[in-house]
Amino acid sequence: MNKARGFTLIELLVVMVLIAALFSAVNITTGTKNSKRDLIEEGKRIQALFTEASQHAILYNQEIGWYFDKENYSFLSYDFDDNKWAQLNQRMFKSRPVNYEIELTELDGVPIAERLNDIYKNPSSPEDNDALVPSIVFLSSGEYSSFEMVLFEESDSDWQIKIVSDGFAEAELVLPFDLEDIE
Repeated sequence: MNKARGFTLIELLVVMVLIAALFSAVNITTGTKNSKRDLIEEGKRIQALFTEASQHAILYNQEIGWYFDKENYSFLSYDFDDNKWAQLNQRMFKSRPVNYEIELTELDGVPIAERLNDIYKNPSSPEDNDALVPSIVFLSSGEYSSFEMVLFEESDSDWQIKIVSDGFAEAELVLPFDLEDIE
């Protein structure tokens, strides 16, 4: 008898299922990076932190500031005894890395850092020239700096999100698209 050699259909299907399972496991472990979704999540995180900082300032009758530089952003509290801003030592307000480009202006277009440097820094005191000065201030009265913050990736500055506040209402996340567009 002449026996045909080859694989049965069942054997081929089992091998294909095993290969598919391996590919899905590799995809889960490496993940897929969606930079737009990550940018939105960072915007939501900052917006939520601003809301918490505003509520914290009111609850504890404490002036709170948001400070950022090229590497990190963090929250500060104003010490009226020392007349300076200091790092806010609470887990929720810990220092976080800046993963995206941030542009911050007041709603009238004036850079916030410029105006706050004039208010909180004493130019006659040279030892305070390296003092931390927040870009956004959350007052214990419930008001805070009016601002427009733009978040974007350096490689794709056309695609950006905004966080906006008029100083009285909570900060609002403004997306230039519908969320289903990036899913």
